[in-house]
Amino acid sequence: MRGSPSRGRPAGVKSSTYRSMTDVELVAAVGSDLEAFGELIRRHQDFVYGAALRVVRNPVLAQDVAQDAFVRAYKALPDFRGQAAVRSWLYRIATNLALNAVQRRKEYPADTLPETPAESGPERDAVRGQMAEHLRAAIDELPDDLKQPLVMREYGGLAYQEIADDLDLPLNTVRTRILRARRSLRTAMEDWQ
Repeated sequence: MRGSPSRGRPAGVKSSTYRSMTDVELVAAVGSDLEAFGELIRRHQDFVYGAALRVVRNPVLAQDVAQDAFVRAYKALPDFRGQAAVRSWLYRIATNLALNAVQRRKEYPADTLPETPAESGPERDAVRGQMAEHLRAAIDELPDDLKQPLVMREYGGLAYQEIADDLDLPLNTVRTRILRARRSLRTAMEDWQ
């Protein structure tokens, strides 16, 4: 019926009100109004999709991951304590789901590998494919405490401080873990050549 509040919305609260609320206020409002969660989705859907896409490198799969991330976030809302920003919390959920999807499909992005100028055409593609396979295996073998911050930094584009906040780690620990992960991958790639 026109002019009546939407189901579950507290009397007197209009959709435009949600746009002026902070993310934390929206999270608190979700308990009594599903439309508040809709506003969170509207605000962060492009960001969550982009985070998933940077990891899985497949638009359809990234869309699935983003949807799953919001479903997972909705179910986890009662446990959200506000220790990290809502955006960072959503990023963590999306990244973890994307990493799981990559693990299942073994699809790490090959377009980040260096070009070999001396090789061209099919030879270059074959070498790049072999390098991608070796890099994928090397990343898979990293311990989770090194893999997660590396992927968040290199594929998620997060700043070191954001990673530290998301993982609830000291900043220097994050820097050290990413450095160790890069060294491990560099060694693995040098051994391959």
